[in-house]
Amino acid sequence: MRCRLKRARDQVMMVANAIDKLFSKGDPIAIDMPMTTTAVIIYLGIILAGCIVVSVADSFAAKEIAVRLSISKAKGIFTQDFIVRGGRKFPLYR
Repeated sequence: MRCRLKRARDQVMMVANAIDKLFSKGDPIAIDMPMTTTAVIIYLGIILAGCIVVSVADSFAAKEIAVRLSISKAKGIFTQDFIVRGGRKFPLYR
């Protein structure tokens, strides 16, 4: 258990350090991903870096995502290339 916690903590620190180099404290950063361990690590890294998390539901269509990003004035976004639904891969961006 301790090894897993240390590994998770190290990953959160890695994300936070990368964000520190690219963004300023208080910047809004979006996450458009399903709720996975990776998404939680990114979420915690954003907070640890002093930035604001903008959560975007992974079920939103591109137009709805664009509205959320516009309203929040997100300076960056963590996302993925595709989503898996019913065993099929659907690309998010082309």
